[in-house]
Formats: sequence, C-alpha cells, structure tokens
Amino acid sequence: MTSVPVSSPYGASLKTILIIEDDVHLAATFALGLEANGYRALCAPNAAIGWEMAHAHLPDLILCDIDMPGMDGRRLLTEMRADVGLADRQFVLMTGKPAFGNQRAAMDLGADDFLMKPFTHATLLSCVAARLRRAELSRRVDDRAVDQLRENLDSTLPQRFFLPLASILGITQLLEAELDTESKEDIRQDLRGIRAAGRRLHRTLRNYLLILDVEPHGPVGLGAQLDAETVRAALAKGIAAAAEPHQRPADLALDLTGASVRAYPADLSSLAEELVDNALNFSCKGTPVRVRAWSEGAAFHFTVADTGRGLTPQQLESLRSPQRNDRRLLEQQGLGLGLTLVGKLVARLGGEFHIESEAGKGTTCRITLPIVTN
Repeated sequence: MTSVPVSSPYGASLKTILIIEDDVHLAATFALGLEANGYRALCAPNAAIGWEMAHAHLPDLILCDIDMPGMDGRRLLTEMRADVGLADRQFVLMTGKPAFGNQRAAMDLGADDFLMKPFTHATLLSCVAARLRRAELSRRVDDRAVDQLRENLDSTLPQRFFLPLASILGITQLLEAELDTESKEDIRQDLRGIRAAGRRLHRTLRNYLLILDVEPHGPVGLGAQLDAETVRAALAKGIAAAAEPHQRPADLALDLTGASVRAYPADLSSLAEELVDNALNFSCKGTPVRVRAWSEGAAFHFTVADTGRGLTPQQLESLRSPQRNDRRLLEQQGLGLGLTLVGKLVARLGGEFHIESEAGKGTTCRITLPIVTN
C-alpha cells in the first residue's frame, strides 16, 4: 500500500515505514494514517515477508508486532540487528498482550522504541516522528564526529565493530531468557546467529587492521610471482569464505580462469571474499551473482556482478574519492570497510579497481592486475 504524500513530515525526502503486522486490517489502518501524514507505508503480514521487504526497500523505520505466527517480532529484531544491511534501521516493537509488554526487555534486545496496543493515531505519529528525528540527529552527529576525529584511520574504532557485538549480546540474552521453552531448532537458529555475528566482528577487525597495514604510498607490485592455478585457487578460497554464511550456493555463477600475476595469495583471497560478500549482502536470495576471472592481452580481470539494489550516484562518488573513503565510508553499514580494503590492496598490487552501479539495477566490481610474462 502506497500513496502520493500530502506533506513531507521530517527531512526533504519521503520516509518509508514498513509495518509488519499479522492483523491485516490493523496494518491497513496504520498505513492509511501514516500515508495521510506524508509517509510511504509498506505492509507485511508476517516476519518472513517483512524480512524480504526490508531488504528490498530498506525502510527508514520498521513497526513490528511481537506476537505473530512463525517468527515473532523479538526474534526478527535480533536477526535484523545481526544483518549488515538492516542493522541501522529504526525498529519499533508493538504488542497488545500485557505478557509481552516489557519495554525494558524490548530495548535490551535492541529496539529503538516500544508501543503498547491499543494506541492512538497521534501516539503512532509522535513515535515515528521522534524516531526519524533521532536517526537524522545521529547521522549528523556521526558526520561531525567523523570530520573531527578521523584525521587518521587509527584514531578510534569504527562503530561497525559494535553492531555485531550488540547482536551477540542480544541473541544470548534472548536465548538465556527462553532456554526452557525454546525448541532445539530455535536454539540452533540462535547459535547460528551468534556465530554469524562473531564471524562478522572478526572479519571487520581483520579488515581494519589490514587497512592500517597497507601503506597508501608504499611500493606497488608486491608479492611473489604466482602461477595461474595458484591464482585461481586463491580466488576460489575467498569466494567460498564469502558464500558459506549466506547459504546461497545456487545463486553463484562462477567462471574462473587464472593467470600468472605478482601478488600475495592471501590478498587475492581477501579481494574475492570482500567483493562476493558485498554482492551477496546487497542482492536478494534467488538472484544471480556472477563471478568471472580471465586474461585479456597483458591484463588479468576479476569481476563480481549482482542485480541487487545498486548504489546511488552520491555513494559511487564517495567510493571513487580517495580523500573521503577512509573516513566517511568506514562508518557506513555494509559499504566502506571492505571496499576500502579492496582499493588499497589492488593499488598495492599495481592494479586498478572500478565500480559500475545503478540504483535498483545492481553493481559490477572489476579488478585489473598486470600479467607477469617473464
């Protein structure tokens, strides 16, 4: 359900609100009220559809009922907080059952606000406006902090370190609270979430330290001369590492032919892992991610192409501006850190890194390295 807005409530752009509510009549009422006040409203009847719609539309705020068939709102919240593409969305839990009406528990799980049904239309609008104002204020504060504090990469740890840590704490708290009533499958799901968040935290720390270790003005073309099979195997290793947590093997289309280049095998694996993980993060399950490596003349090419949500011109400009990459993009969820590392590693190997993208149509990343002929 969408409509033309009659006004823009906060900020210049139209804000999108995703309503995840199994009572379709109540969801429609919320949506009509929000749209009448200048918001774009989307409705999902359960958590599974809400998850897909959240990835597809990246709403500014999510209103989610707690008590729903299948996955409940609390578990959906913990999974979204563990997801790199959705972790920073404003999330408001709703319930009409006093047994679930624990605002402190909701906040401890990572909710930004809590609404106890029944609530008035004015209360809903007030909550939504307050959360969007808080999100905008946080963004502006973060931008100022980045400008003031990030003169060097190692001035402080990126905020991205703390999001997977918050997911680990939130899921373990939920697991502890419901251990006696949860099924074995629910417990396994919780443990998978903890493992995924721990893996993200480890990888973010690793990438951050690798970025600090790569001198921006140091010598290029470093590494040993690798034969074609070693290059192919190093790329395949990185692709496998990126694909494993996403559980999307059918979506990967691989066409890998190696070539002799001068590089570190670990660097090639890192390049492939970051680009494939980025493509899988920002494309939907069931859509292809094409990975290709081949030789052409004196150059070796490696490309990763997806048909996901793509990048805006502003994001592309930021990624292409070296003077802004180190500070601004390290703070963006799911974008800067991995691509910053790729750019630095490619430069160290004497190659070139290009990104082509269009919002709503997908992204293609291409690495070009010189082939060693002697």
